[in-house]
Amino acid sequence: MYHHATTWPGAKVPHAWVTRGAERLSTLDLGGRGRFTLLTGIGGEAWVAAASAHGITAVTIGPGADYEDPYGDWARLREIGDSGCVLLRPDNHVCFRSATVTDDPSATLRAALDKVLGL
Repeated sequence: MYHHATTWPGAKVPHAWVTRGAERLSTLDLGGRGRFTLLTGIGGEAWVAAASAHGITAVTIGPGADYEDPYGDWARLREIGDSGCVLLRPDNHVCFRSATVTDDPSATLRAALDKVLGL
């Protein structure tokens, strides 16, 4: 009955304005386009490396990162820490999230993809 913005798996990624230079985009514009997308914060370098190894587009949101969160909206909505991640399906729905970085982000991401893809 009421929309509740969340990054729980199964939900559509919540909208928040982010910027890249003078360009303002919605978090809804960061994913989709027929590909999986991983969103992480400034402490998520290990997730970025794992995503790259699996052919997944990774986007970092935070001060001095790919995209900045000038109003703090994404930080309030993401429900994870700076070192966590949110994995989006090609339809912009969350299929996995981790509050922080794991001991083996590559294996964690592979397991999440296998589950999502039914492998």
